[in-house]
Amino acid sequence: MSYTSRHRYKNRREKFRVVSKKTLITITIVSIFLIFLAIRNWQTIKDWYYATFG
Repeated sequence: MSYTSRHRYKNRREKFRVVSKKTLITITIVSIFLIFLAIRNWQTIKDWYYATFG
């Protein structure tokens, strides 16, 4: 396969597909990280909740 230096322009649909895929991956990774932190600090979160909201 030969290499070309010609820039290939992407239309809006292709750009949206790439951005939405990257956004979904980022949201998934951040969600997993937050769930991990919540499980790790469950006792602290529970104590804060009961102290704040009784």
